[in-house]
Amino acid sequence: MRAFFSALDRQEAKFVPVLRKDRLGLYLRATVNELDLAEYVRRTRANRTDEDSEQFYIMHLGATRLVKLALEARPGFDVPTLTYRRDSRIARPVLQIVSGMGMIEHGRRVAQTAMAGTGEIEHVGSKEFMITLPAKLFDDQYYERSIAEHYTSAHTRMVEEALHGEAFSSAREEVDRLLDELVYPFKTHFIGYGGDPLLDEYFYALAFQRVALEDGYDTFNYAVEFGGVSFQKFILAITFLQSLSLRHERFAEALCAKDSKVRIENVLTISADPAAFVDTIREALSHFGAQLEEFGGITTEDAETIFRVLSVGRENTALLDRPGCSLPPLIRTSEGGVIRCQTGSLNRPVLFLLDSLRFHFPTDYDRNQARREQSMQAAMRRVLDELGQDFTYLENVKLRLGGRLITDVDLVAIDGASGQMILVQLKHQDPFGMDIATRESRSRRLKQQSQAWLTATSQWMAEVGDRGLRSAFRLEKTVPDPTIYRMIVARHFSYPLRGLPDQQDVAFGNWLQFYNAVELVRIRNEGTSLARVFDTLQASQEPGGRQEHHNEPPSEWVIDDLKFTIRQAS
Repeated sequence: MRAFFSALDRQEAKFVPVLRKDRLGLYLRATVNELDLAEYVRRTRANRTDEDSEQFYIMHLGATRLVKLALEARPGFDVPTLTYRRDSRIARPVLQIVSGMGMIEHGRRVAQTAMAGTGEIEHVGSKEFMITLPAKLFDDQYYERSIAEHYTSAHTRMVEEALHGEAFSSAREEVDRLLDELVYPFKTHFIGYGGDPLLDEYFYALAFQRVALEDGYDTFNYAVEFGGVSFQKFILAITFLQSLSLRHERFAEALCAKDSKVRIENVLTISADPAAFVDTIREALSHFGAQLEEFGGITTEDAETIFRVLSVGRENTALLDRPGCSLPPLIRTSEGGVIRCQTGSLNRPVLFLLDSLRFHFPTDYDRNQARREQSMQAAMRRVLDELGQDFTYLENVKLRLGGRLITDVDLVAIDGASGQMILVQLKHQDPFGMDIATRESRSRRLKQQSQAWLTATSQWMAEVGDRGLRSAFRLEKTVPDPTIYRMIVARHFSYPLRGLPDQQDVAFGNWLQFYNAVELVRIRNEGTSLARVFDTLQASQEPGGRQEHHNEPPSEWVIDDLKFTIRQAS
């Protein structure tokens, strides 16, 4: 394993001298240009193939790595940033390096998977490795992903129907007219455009709907602060940056339709002056935040903090260390130049925000993490109350044996009429995106903590008896003999818990699975007891059995003189 990682590192080191000699930052700028173009083509293509997705995956990995290494290779560039017409003499060598780096990062990801116990790596030659994956590759995230896709699709469809409905027809026509009227060619081959309040509001509304669906959007209460700036303002800034990207893309399309000399690849990626862009952020957030509760205004210092958190420069390239990490919306190439990365702005910007907040403000992040449980408790009560029953709730109940605290229960839901009770352990998590190492470490921690909680609650219930149970949960004498269920609800992922020993009184799921279970109970109208919620959630864990990925055909990856082959055991 170590030999494979070392071989990948040696191959990557061969690219660094090229980046070190790049005085203008051409490789960095060309990489972002090519990535944004590939992302745009992939997203707008009608019939995307698996091959398209694989190529973009490798390109995304490689581009992210090149951005990091290019910034680290030199203390600065000779110019703030570059704007140039796409030229195959530039694009071809850049894409070759990006592809090589992408394959190296892919190799690291596969090795991380093997380290987690899913596969083996053999050193079969001086510079050749064989990676063997198990005969069956299980897709344990299948059910959680399916429910998430269902709700995302339903929300997106609702928004699309509203935007394309008759009520918005005049607004759409006006937006199209303004896009065509305000855009113009700049120096023949590039882009310029004016502004209009309607476009600001329209594209901000579109971005708001998109960002609200992202993993991590509601990770923190809007009022908690990082570096003195509220989480609400960071989310507003992410939304604003995405609105700029959506608007810019539409302007670029309008210009290409208007002027045949302009090509989309020359106008997708643009740059800005950092100081002016900070002012733009401050003005935009002052406008869009004014109507929100407890916004409280925004200072230039706040805007500078937001700009620093939502961008990568030479001092925080560690944010791009992990294979599969998110790209930033903004890349600072110098004191006087910042590249607006369309791909970073339109793809998982909230995940980048969370990583960056943790990096820049670790103390604030840890403190605010400790407060998130309260939000989940309140949300769970609201969802259960939709069933229309008179449930009562207890929070943070300490369970003791012989005066010694052995565990606690985050939330207890009690149906006093039937005696049914659910003891809930809540796990508020950060999403891990494509980061395999983070996924594995968080999965292990979730499983260990959940097993410890189940063991402790089992021991407690066995020893305290009915009297101790009634006392701990403050049950009135009129409450029938209690029937107790235990439930573990994780914010983003619970699938690692499938490996816990089966227990009839235990159900687990992530937040959407829990919400979906309550919705199914409510819609089916077959009784709205806590037992039905429990049974429905338990049945949703793996209703069709454990799912498998499709078999992977053997693949060979060659980077200069390094070769590694990935195959699946027969």
